[in-house]
Amino acid sequence: MNYVIVSSQVLLVLVFLCSVTGKLRSPTAYRAFRLSVAQLAPPLRRRTKAAAPLVIAAEAAVAVALVVPASVAVGFAGAACLLVGFALALAGVLRREEHAACHCFGGSEPVAPRHVVRNVLLVCVALTGLVGRSLTEAAAGSSAGLLLAAGVGVLLALFTVVLDDLAHLFGPVDAEEARA
Repeated sequence: MNYVIVSSQVLLVLVFLCSVTGKLRSPTAYRAFRLSVAQLAPPLRRRTKAAAPLVIAAEAAVAVALVVPASVAVGFAGAACLLVGFALALAGVLRREEHAACHCFGGSEPVAPRHVVRNVLLVCVALTGLVGRSLTEAAAGSSAGLLLAAGVGVLLALFTVVLDDLAHLFGPVDAEEARA
């Protein structure tokens, strides 16, 4: 179980760090994210100047909590809560049939069902880590096993972050793309 916890920690830390850096990589990226908050969460439409930095701060806090041994359980719980909120916001956009962009990692992809699925799966990872952490003591195991578990977390994080790129690579070709 400790290997699963380590993989979960690494996966979530990297996903949240990529999310934060993607949104803060330039003033344009931050502005686009701030504007997308209004589309993703209509009740926050008039409060995007306050909500956007709070979302980024919460993501950064989760990443830090998952790294600090004394607060790993809090990090898993915080990750689960944030990811549920993100999944609900994305599902709301799909339900309302609005055209909104997902700026999850600094990109500008239109919200798609894969974004909701991604967040639900990440919620499962966070809950698995939280339950596993409560059932076992501090991470113990062989160095090779822990390194392998961390490597699995890195690979899963990479897959998560480039999911939109993979969808474009292996997805259907738009008529406009075919003409280009």
